[in-house]
Amino acid sequence: MQNIFPSNEEKQKLLTQLNLLGAKHVYVEFRGGGDDGQIESVYYHDNQENYHDVPKDMISWTQMVYGDKPKLTKEMSLVDVLEDLCYRALDDVNMDWCNNEGGQGHLHIDFTQSPPTTHLDIGINTMSTEDYNFDLDEEEE
Repeated sequence: MQNIFPSNEEKQKLLTQLNLLGAKHVYVEFRGGGDDGQIESVYYHDNQENYHDVPKDMISWTQMVYGDKPKLTKEMSLVDVLEDLCYRALDDVNMDWCNNEGGQGHLHIDFTQSPPTTHLDIGINTMSTEDYNFDLDEEEE
């Protein structure tokens, strides 16, 4: 598994900002199905387990790009950075969380560990089909 952070410097910048907020646990929740998926919420719990929305503070971040587009480093809100980080992790594991029956889960940054850990939890929804044939000419016993 590759590193989902664009660089060590950007990782330290993000973790420092989240630590300054007093974050104990940071969550980026996602959900998808059909042919679509999106981030549902970005929040954190402090040391007293209080819920907080991640503020719109800005940091410099190299956003994930697809195809042969050049990488672009720009000022982004912490919410957008955390969403980008989650999409990087989802892209890295290559699980089909947003197609067909879809899936859901969250990216979790845990500041109770030293150094902080990043964990991706994905649930994939599946559907199974069973076929049964019955003879309509037979009488039930």
